[in-house]
Amino acid sequence: MHVELAIPAGRLNPAFAASHLRGQIVNIFEIGNPSAKNLWSRDTPPDVNVTSGQGNAGFTSLNAALDYLAAHPDKSAWVMNWDAPSFPPQDEQINENMAVLFLAGPDLKTEREPLAWIGKAARSNVKDFEAKQGASRAVQAWKSTIDTAASNAGVPVSSLNYVVHDAGKGSDAASTRIASLSQTLTEVLPEYDFRTQTFNTAALLGDMGAGAALTDVVLAIGRANHLGGNVLVAGTTDTEHPTAVVVVAPSKLTPIDAGKNWFRARGENNAYLPWWGRRHDARQASQGYSE
Repeated sequence: MHVELAIPAGRLNPAFAASHLRGQIVNIFEIGNPSAKNLWSRDTPPDVNVTSGQGNAGFTSLNAALDYLAAHPDKSAWVMNWDAPSFPPQDEQINENMAVLFLAGPDLKTEREPLAWIGKAARSNVKDFEAKQGASRAVQAWKSTIDTAASNAGVPVSSLNYVVHDAGKGSDAASTRIASLSQTLTEVLPEYDFRTQTFNTAALLGDMGAGAALTDVVLAIGRANHLGGNVLVAGTTDTEHPTAVVVVAPSKLTPIDAGKNWFRARGENNAYLPWWGRRHDARQASQGYSE
């Protein structure tokens, strides 16, 4: 079992975080217990790698997981990020997020429909560009980042029809981040409407710190899986290093019917149950989907 974890820099000890997560997984799945072999396939503790950082840390963990799957195409990998920027003392805030992606290598027989496809994240350095008339270094860096991210996902930039980002609102820094991103999108996607084709997660939840990247990727997966199209996830918090990843919709969408119960798995007032691609060998209702 391979796990990539992104956590806030300076607040948690990476070695302790890795050890704690490893121990929790061993306990929960009873790894090594001969009476619980239906919960694990190998009796070895998981391999946990930790990345410490800020808003873009999750992208680093995502790329590390994709590199692992490229080298082990018949395996799976977990990618996680977590942060609680308002703690202490204001815990249980809406900007406390943990997101987990369960990624499958191309040769792994999951027997499930894919939720979406993810390309590797791309990153540029603003200092690698020279300011030009009508094109700031930041905009040029964003263009390069978006072009590479789309290429990594195997789609043209022109196919991007929605953007999820973490620029936030209510500060000069947020306004600067939004300005660079919106100018770039307007130039590379001439018919793009920034107001209707963008979701600013941090404007709703607040600064998510190291929990930002994969939370936005999860939202992009949901959008692509339900509504189709290719979604750009933009990491704006490190203004010197714009970062982005493209999520590609599956061939078979899961349409939303507003007249029926929400089909996503949930229990009572909990909406955080795992969301899997539909199994090929089971009825929808048994998987948490309505029929």
